[in-house]
Amino acid sequence: LTRGDTSQGSVGWRAPTCVEWSVEFLMAIDHRGDSIRHRLVQQPSFSVISGPPVRLTAIVHSDSVVGEPAEVIVRAEDCWGNATVLNDLPVLSVDPAAGDVEIIPVDAEPVRPSYHFDVTFSQPGSFRLTARIKDFEAVTNPVTVHAEQPAMELFWGDIHSGQTEIGCGSGSVAESYAFGRDCAGLQFITHQSNDHYVTLSDWAHVRKVTDEFYEPGVYVPILGCEWSPFTEAGGDRNVLYGYDESILRRSDRFFREDVQDPEPDVPRAPEFHDAFRDLDVLVNIHVGGRMTNLDWYEQKIEKLCETHSTHGTVEWFFMDALSRGYKVGLTAGTDGVMGRPGACHPGRRLIRNLRNGLTAVYAKELTREAIWEALHARRTYATTGERIRLLFQVDGADMGSEITTTGFPKISFQVEGTKPIERVDLFRGVETIDSWTVSPPVEQEEDSTLLRVLWGGTEQKGTARLQRVDWTGSLSATGGRLELIEPINFQSYDDDARLVGDERIEWANKSAGNAAGILIRVHGDDSADLLFESGPTTFQVKLGDVRNNNHRVDAGGVGRFAHIGPSPNADGPTTFNHDTTDEESVTGEFPYWIRVTQIDQSLAWSSPVYVTRHPS
Repeated sequence: LTRGDTSQGSVGWRAPTCVEWSVEFLMAIDHRGDSIRHRLVQQPSFSVISGPPVRLTAIVHSDSVVGEPAEVIVRAEDCWGNATVLNDLPVLSVDPAAGDVEIIPVDAEPVRPSYHFDVTFSQPGSFRLTARIKDFEAVTNPVTVHAEQPAMELFWGDIHSGQTEIGCGSGSVAESYAFGRDCAGLQFITHQSNDHYVTLSDWAHVRKVTDEFYEPGVYVPILGCEWSPFTEAGGDRNVLYGYDESILRRSDRFFREDVQDPEPDVPRAPEFHDAFRDLDVLVNIHVGGRMTNLDWYEQKIEKLCETHSTHGTVEWFFMDALSRGYKVGLTAGTDGVMGRPGACHPGRRLIRNLRNGLTAVYAKELTREAIWEALHARRTYATTGERIRLLFQVDGADMGSEITTTGFPKISFQVEGTKPIERVDLFRGVETIDSWTVSPPVEQEEDSTLLRVLWGGTEQKGTARLQRVDWTGSLSATGGRLELIEPINFQSYDDDARLVGDERIEWANKSAGNAAGILIRVHGDDSADLLFESGPTTFQVKLGDVRNNNHRVDAGGVGRFAHIGPSPNADGPTTFNHDTTDEESVTGEFPYWIRVTQIDQSLAWSSPVYVTRHPS
């Protein structure tokens, strides 16, 4: 087999954008012609190494106690998002208002592409740390330091981390678990291979490695595998086990096995539910390679629903589940194939679109039993990858709860963002019943206007390629001059925005449910014309009409839009706490939940509280 011979005019193959010590070409043979393949033992391989660092990322675990160390992880990334080694130890600092703080490096030598610090605070409060090295700087998410051990702590994880060489991904199971713990700062995780790629020996290996990486109080891997038929038969569903399961009930089999598994396959959702309904399992429904078919649902085990992954932001899928009366807690994850759970980028968008999400849980402690209880209780929330702190309650009941009331529900929430908070939206079911603008628009200058141009949404419901929207386009000014300040929420190294002359900005960008855009300054009077041109939509506005007002265009698809208007204040508040009451006289069962939007277009979603309202 010859491929990529440039002497014969071929352009060759582009290397993967993810680091891999040994990238193997999958060589399999179907020698019997029955679509059951044998993997060849010796396969050609090569290595992919990281590039030079272009940015720092700093993470701190969200809860700590006075006098006890909080773990801080600092990693450097190359342009494609790979963790890459720095030759010097980063310097950590914290605001002097935190009082006496002890910072101790755990690994002083650059032996791996992340650096760990134990940071001990002497007083309670909410604090952020800054990591610096040479020309790079990163600020952590907030850590809440308690005077004494809280009843519940906030832990971060990925229950849909994706797959490795066991499956259709990169690297080993051990490397994936180690990356999640050491580089991405995950505290719990599952490995989720498509089940038809998993042989019995593979499954035994996953079970063994999952158990070896479990360290109570430090890291909680949970055994898992993805049941993976086509959508018409039920669609992908992440299965998490509350115990060590030796039996693998698969949807199908891709590889021939030396020792035949006698366990019958469960190829369709009804058989799947019959096989799993009475087991100690949890199922996470989601939009992946084969979207979960919501026509089949089992409330007893299907308690979790994914609203964001590297495939895209899929709030529409969650709303579909709610509109059917399903009771689910929200999750977000990676669903990756690059071996970077908790810190994955989309590469060239060949099969993925966005950076990974994260799942947060409130649990009593960092053990399998406590994390399992929190997931069962749906005491979870989801983010697009940022460690936004969120607490949401209705009548004092936590996220995921089911309650009954004859009065008006009292709703309270507390949000602490990683960037200024732009807006919080409150939902009853799929209906927005209230919204709060947290970061107001900037005060415009007399001789220039600071505007934000946004676009986003989904092409159609389905897997990554179906969701992807190509927004490559431009903004032109007539009678004015443009200045490009910065891109907003660009997710891939292939994304780009540039100023062409002083009257035109061009960009290359793709969305998948998310919002992205550019921050610009326009010099000119109110009569200047601004022309937005992109494949999904084209429109023209006067500068005077958008200087202090938003202009939004529906661009079809699934929530596709383009928007231009005044930028929110970049110095807006990063915290927002609020109490409100739903005083509308309605009866029935309603899920209440909130969505948080930061000015960088990062999102967080609370799990609903399911409220049954009876007449008073």
